[in-house]
Amino acid sequence: MKKLLLFFAMSVPLIAHGAWIDSSGKPVADTESMRSAGNFGVQIMLTPDDKQFRQTWNSTMSTPNLNTTDTVHLGASVTAVLIFHGCSPNAAGVCDVAAEFILESPDGTKMPAGGGPVWSAAPLQDGLLQLGQASMTVGFDKTDPVGDYKVIANVKDKISGRALNLIARLKVTK
Repeated sequence: MKKLLLFFAMSVPLIAHGAWIDSSGKPVADTESMRSAGNFGVQIMLTPDDKQFRQTWNSTMSTPNLNTTDTVHLGASVTAVLIFHGCSPNAAGVCDVAAEFILESPDGTKMPAGGGPVWSAAPLQDGLLQLGQASMTVGFDKTDPVGDYKVIANVKDKISGRALNLIARLKVTK
């Protein structure tokens, strides 16, 4: 496990032309775990403690120290969370963003891992990030293979039609 101190740009990003940008205003290129389409952007993160992650996110700290990981031991679990910006509201002023999660094992086998609403409320003001409601928790027992896994999130803004596919890599160890 490792602690990831999110940069100011990740805790309160500015949005220029819909893309992620850093604190100096320069565009940040999409990665497999952080993508954007127009003004809609999503990032997937893995945490060993979903409850603590959400409490920290909801704290009053301007730059929260979020506990993330890319490794989990057999006998433990990890939760995938989604952070987003820029959802499109419908005529009633409400967004409709949903996600489907897939877990890909070291041998390439893909297993559906649930899904649900990421956000079904009014959008936040421009420039602010929101922690999504949907998440996926997966536990690994002694019978699971060790190796490199992928947590895949297919996220769709149902109002704008924009869809993003994200990947968080996870190493499962003994």
